[in-house]
Amino acid sequence: MKLLVWLILIVLVVLAIRKKAKPPSTPSDTAQEWRGATADSDAQPATESMVCCAHCQLYLPASEAIVRGSQSYCSTAHADLH
Repeated sequence: MKLLVWLILIVLVVLAIRKKAKPPSTPSDTAQEWRGATADSDAQPATESMVCCAHCQLYLPASEAIVRGSQSYCSTAHADLH
């Protein structure tokens, strides 16, 4: 039984050392893997501004908002209430 415990401990230590010895991936490598190999390396992920519904205070992407006057709403039902 003691031998089994020592064997497991040795395996865990070896795995931890191998993980530490592996060079860390750079953020650009990770981003390129995420976007795929054909993506342009200088391209930034698209961001979109968020707006708040004037009725329920829910934040949603500006492209999905219903705009009435200067106010943004999450649905036509909320826009019709005002």
